Amino acid sequence: MKFEENSPKIEIFSLSEQLQLTLLNLNEFAEHHKLTGKRSIEKQAALYVVRAILKDKHIEILYKESGKPYLASDIKISISHSYDWLTVLFSFNGIDIGVDVEKVRDKILNIKEKFLSKEELQHLKDALVEKYTIYWGAKETIYKTLDIAGLNFAEQIFIEDFTYTHRGGKICALVNELGSEKKHTLHYKVLDNYILVYTDNKIE
Repeated sequence: MKFEENSPKIEIFSLSEQLQLTLLNLNEFAEHHKLTGKRSIEKQAALYVVRAILKDKHIEILYKESGKPYLASDIKISISHSYDWLTVLFSFNGIDIGVDVEKVRDKILNIKEKFLSKEELQHLKDALVEKYTIYWGAKETIYKTLDIAGLNFAEQIFIEDFTYTHRGGKICALVNELGSEKKHTLHYKVLDNYILVYTDNKIE
């Protein structure tokens, strides 16, 4: 896939020297390359972003049995897509990362008991749908980062309550695994009708 001058634009957010977030509009990408098929578009778009950012037209995205994407290098990646958008997060210091993009939809309220603890449900009692979406996205992001099969969203991943703002912000998550509790720092961005959540790659 060539990178012509009029190729679909990749939005790049340099979060730190070692962490970079990218966004690509899937509709524009599919139209430009005359692609059809949701899965095919998503996979080719992710490869397009990785090759463009790393300036390597031969690099391939590999996948573990769990479905987690990785590269044959020390660079770590995480990929997410939802309707119009694809996002790829890059970590250049070898620390595992995770990212999740979600369209804000009321449907998430139908499954809230499946991924939230009783305490979290209490925190979210009068919350906007956007905040529920952030909790879901944060847990998805943790799951992608740790890549632990069977990690229970409601019982093992706890999101500390925070004040929602459309400007985005920081979130803290506590993960209980094998009897120990670890703290993770995440960040969220609000992009029109989408929520983007990602881990940073600092060692805590």
